[in-house]
Amino acid sequence: MDYEAMLAKSARSGVSLDTEAGAAALERFKRFFGNLTPERVRNDAAFVYAADAILHDTLATHEGVEAIQAYLLRTAERAAGVKVDILRVLTDGSDAFLVWRMDITWSAFRQKGRTTRSHGMSHIRFDADGKVALHHDFWDSASGFFEHLPLVGTLIRWIKRKV
Repeated sequence: MDYEAMLAKSARSGVSLDTEAGAAALERFKRFFGNLTPERVRNDAAFVYAADAILHDTLATHEGVEAIQAYLLRTAERAAGVKVDILRVLTDGSDAFLVWRMDITWSAFRQKGRTTRSHGMSHIRFDADGKVALHHDFWDSASGFFEHLPLVGTLIRWIKRKV
């Protein structure tokens, strides 16, 4: 599903982020990703994401809170730590546009025990209940993830040098 289709599918009346309920919804989202642990994913994903939410993070698209929770749980379990700092927030109605920095301490791959940093932006759309209906990330997955994989990382770094 492309971005425009995701926008159309998640287009519905949502909580205004200028209200107390909207501000609380945005804070709940920020807290959830502030320190992403398996326990937090298990306990809080259903309070953050709507039942029919869409998450696209450049690597994959997941639909429905159960699929999103399973994906985030796998991510949290494979890393020794995932921390997302929200650097800037712009809001428009029920949409938030977030600039962020993500630090992942790896427990696998070539970078085991090392922390890598990536930067990105997200479009978050909240529904009328203050839950995330759309979460679309925009980030450089080559630098943020693929460069740290055996073989693939070597190839990506070589291509970047050549370009």
